[in-house]
Amino acid sequence: MTDQPSAAAIQALIDKQAVTEVLLGYCRAIDRRDADLMRRVYWPEAIDDHAVFRGNVEAFIAYSFPFMDGVISQHRITNIWVDLTGPGKAFSECYFSGFHDFPGDGGGRLERIVGGRYLDRHEKRGEEWRIIDRTLVLDWYHERAGNSVWDSGRYADLPNRGAPKPEDPLYRLHPWGTRV
Repeated sequence: MTDQPSAAAIQALIDKQAVTEVLLGYCRAIDRRDADLMRRVYWPEAIDDHAVFRGNVEAFIAYSFPFMDGVISQHRITNIWVDLTGPGKAFSECYFSGFHDFPGDGGGRLERIVGGRYLDRHEKRGEEWRIIDRTLVLDWYHERAGNSVWDSGRYADLPNRGAPKPEDPLYRLHPWGTRV
């Protein structure tokens, strides 16, 4: 018996990390409204069944980015499970929570907080992993009148607030803003 991991075990870890980075890239892409990054998360023919939307990446960008205009959002994923199901194939389940602060009808703000899971099939083409099929499973949902105070209070004048691309500080501070 050897103390060294096999080449196959090392490659499996590399592949699982690459899939995880794709999942993380989705969160950045949706929160920063970064269409270029979103296109590197999904293969062009991939289908996203997002509960209220079903279609390919271009249709998802066309649907979700205008919908998110004026929305402050933060998507997080946890409990990432990646199963390498065959050569160049993987399935993942990860839990997500999404916080959304919307402009409310008639003024004010609306907070929508959702939790669920992303069930994804991934394909590796060359050295690149991307999502080929996504199903969003909604496990819980909460909506309430918002109480954010971005225009006044302690944090009103902060210089480094989150924003869509290219205004977000990420895009000037690190090249991560340009790749998954």
